[in-house]
Amino acid sequence: MVLVWASYFMSLKIGASSALTTYEIALFRFVIPGVLLAPLFIRHFNSIRKVPLIYLAGLLIGGGVPFFWLGAMGMKTGLVAEGSTLIPGVAPLFVTGLAVLLFRQPLSQWRLYGLILIASGVATFLLESLSGGNGLMGQGIFLLASFFWALFAVSVRQCGLSPLVAASVVTLPSSCFLLIYGLMYQPELGWYQVEWNELFAQMLVQGLGAGLASSFLFAFAISRLGAETTSAIGSLTPVVASGIALLWLNEVLNEHILLGIFLISIGVVLASGAIKTEK
Repeated sequence: MVLVWASYFMSLKIGASSALTTYEIALFRFVIPGVLLAPLFIRHFNSIRKVPLIYLAGLLIGGGVPFFWLGAMGMKTGLVAEGSTLIPGVAPLFVTGLAVLLFRQPLSQWRLYGLILIASGVATFLLESLSGGNGLMGQGIFLLASFFWALFAVSVRQCGLSPLVAASVVTLPSSCFLLIYGLMYQPELGWYQVEWNELFAQMLVQGLGAGLASSFLFAFAISRLGAETTSAIGSLTPVVASGIALLWLNEVLNEHILLGIFLISIGVVLASGAIKTEK
């Protein structure tokens, strides 16, 4: 699961610097799993129809084209380490905030400590940008994408659908939208300028990896390890993604970015509830 998530951010970064357009990568991300999950969508359509519209909107906005577009735009100027840390790492901060404000969920001491560490890590990233780093624009986009992902997480929890059915709700309508958009506006394409192995890698990572495998692996991990342990292990994503980016893209991480990754990763472990106060 962690490798799939890390590969997703690497794919976005490589795609942002290649001849492939954001539209084409979006097609890989949504059309491939959309076609494969269409039978599941049809089979569970009655259950999907009963989900309140606000949660269906949360699924489509938080996990669909708007979320993908923000991540892709952020990767044009930001680092893999920044995107893989800020998007999944800050999402617990937004999720907990929504849970406390909307559902009056109590906040334990350890979770509060974790959220403080996450906020401190975000502040470290922002201070790095203000002192001459990669600029606030990319990090601001990543934070907005993180808020969208939090909407998706809350909607998945409240809608009552299984992970793969929820994925079908995101991918099938999103793929229909992208195909209709392509037929109407005929955006410029760059696939013919890309080597076949890079094209195949993008289809594999975006379509089968992010579109299908991530949902299945996430649900499988929760069934065997529990949600809290799975969330804690998921905090390894920026560490793995940063390591791959260092070896593959020669991204150099300074001490401020490393500190931000450390604070947010530890904060996610605490905020996930992996550590409980014994009574």
